[in-house]
Amino acid sequence: MTSRVVSSLLAFSLGMVMWGCVTAKPADFMAPQFQPSQVDKLVVLPVLDHRVDRQGVLDLDARILPIAERELTRLGYGYVVVRDRQSIEGIAREDLESPSSEWIGTLGPPGTRWVMTLVLEASSSSLTFGSTGLAEMTGYLFDKQTHTLLWKNKELGQVGQGGLFGMMMKGMMEGWAIETAAELMFRALPDRHQSKP
Repeated sequence: MTSRVVSSLLAFSLGMVMWGCVTAKPADFMAPQFQPSQVDKLVVLPVLDHRVDRQGVLDLDARILPIAERELTRLGYGYVVVRDRQSIEGIAREDLESPSSEWIGTLGPPGTRWVMTLVLEASSSSLTFGSTGLAEMTGYLFDKQTHTLLWKNKELGQVGQGGLFGMMMKGMMEGWAIETAAELMFRALPDRHQSKP
């Protein structure tokens, strides 16, 4: 048996092909008055963990905030990242789903206008003959001056790896799915470069 055949059989048995869901959809909500060109600098708050089942230790800020920085730069937004987690204390799921104008005005540091919140809604990994990961992320952009929600998008990230190699990677799948969901979420944010002043 040649080395090429051996290599092919090994690759097949280990299931070396990693798959992931990378198709983004339009944003779930975008206010008619949202003009990206007017957003000179937005504030990105630490990541909220709103999972019902919060098993495992996940450093969400370390995983997601660098993605936020990269994507906002790519889309032409100026930003400031807030890493003090006290700034998100008390933000409940109900606040985000039905934000009142008064509540929007309390978000972020004083004197700021545009505030983005990032939320991990769910995440998990599973083991079969291989492993998979699933995660759901939601992003919100608020205008504190007008007390309105400008943009909202929820995305599902799915990743997987087949075979024995995939079974050994189960511990990494949940994190990869979270990162995938975050990347997809930002794809529905309008490109500021293409926005008319």
